[in-house]
Amino acid sequence: MVSRITVAGGGIAGLSAALLLARQGYEVDLVERDGPPPDDLDDIQTWRRPGAPQVRHPHMFLGLFRRLLRTRLPDVHADLLAHGVEEVDMTAPPGVEAPAGATRLAGFGSRRATVEWALHRAVRGEAGVRVHHGLSVREVVCEEGRVRGVRVDGTTIEADAVVDATGRRSPLVGAFAGPAEESPCGNVYHSRFYRLLDGVPQPPLFLSPIVFAGGAGFGGGLYAHDNRTFAVVFARLPEDDVLGRLREVGAFEAATRAVAQFEPWLRPGNAEPIGTVVPMAGLTNTWRELSPEAPVGYLPIGDVLCTTDPILGRGASFALAGAVRLADLMARDGADLETVGAGLRAYAHDDVRPWYDDAVRDDAERTRNWRATVDGPPESDGAEPDTELPLVVLAALAGLQDQRLWELAQLRANLLTLPDSLDTPEVRERLDAVVSSGWQPPVLSPGPSYSELTDALAAHTG
Repeated sequence: MVSRITVAGGGIAGLSAALLLARQGYEVDLVERDGPPPDDLDDIQTWRRPGAPQVRHPHMFLGLFRRLLRTRLPDVHADLLAHGVEEVDMTAPPGVEAPAGATRLAGFGSRRATVEWALHRAVRGEAGVRVHHGLSVREVVCEEGRVRGVRVDGTTIEADAVVDATGRRSPLVGAFAGPAEESPCGNVYHSRFYRLLDGVPQPPLFLSPIVFAGGAGFGGGLYAHDNRTFAVVFARLPEDDVLGRLREVGAFEAATRAVAQFEPWLRPGNAEPIGTVVPMAGLTNTWRELSPEAPVGYLPIGDVLCTTDPILGRGASFALAGAVRLADLMARDGADLETVGAGLRAYAHDDVRPWYDDAVRDDAERTRNWRATVDGPPESDGAEPDTELPLVVLAALAGLQDQRLWELAQLRANLLTLPDSLDTPEVRERLDAVVSSGWQPPVLSPGPSYSELTDALAAHTG
């Protein structure tokens, strides 16, 4: 009989799993290396999370995350809305009334720390969860091929199962999986957080909580977050030393001034920075398969098994989705941990792996195009950078003319259908009909060219 479960890792995956399992009656020990969040949300920017560097970068919580949070952890969803998180309705294009019967779609932008703050509040109120901050799970204790507990900084916590939610650098999974399959994301991020000043109305957004999310030779975006906060991020090639100057505060600010879409947010008197420029490098898409020798009761979820490029905004959704799937399996098959483990592996293979493959393809194509812009096309083929819009983007834009295309594109973009869901006769026929009417895709918030951005950095001599 399974009664005690240890959850290793207190990010979105671990906190959600601890809540869901405790609410099914399990005794849960949650072990987290970082300290607890502040009691007051106003102090959240001071929360140090060395174990989760992604917290210091912008986040967008897609439709899959919002749907699962609202249906499976409705108290956390309500707490976020009560504390300054605002949802973005994506049921129909901006300014268009959704037709009767349209699938309700919404997401939200928020600081990652705010979401984890709300999850921690729920965990603290859950009698079945014991939280151990400042400790790390070092090893899974096994006996005769089954989990018996974990070693935590010199002591042992007995457990019938261990949920590994320690992330991409899990200290546990290496003993139970082969080498990770990896593909470089091909970019480095530089981010900074700001807050709109009192009395300044929020400027308009475009289709989602993002303003300008593209470029030739680089990427960039402004993400609207909770409580009048927002973040600006630039992405560049790892070898691009010219844009490497974005790590400097002055150069970063010069780059923001080169993007016209940022001006309503960052003009003097409108906002103030609430942090410095933070880089994020060494990014890879990763995939792990558990070996047949993995012990019964070792249950990895989230980034432990799969990570994708953070710029795609998928990690938080799959963290929560993995916790939900685990909870469902435990509710159905909790007496048989072999069946639970097999169910998790099937979920990862069928529902998550396709998004890993999709991210690898997208990153490879974007990297090729960025390099063709920065260095010029390779001499071997003389190809120009590919300017054809991805199918999901084209369908979303054509959805301004055809609500069904809009809905299908948003379901795919929000992880509510699989990557190949737009490759159907219906979508092709609808796209052909829109294009044959003389419609042309609108320009998506054009930003500065690569040379304009580098000129802005060159003009900054501080």
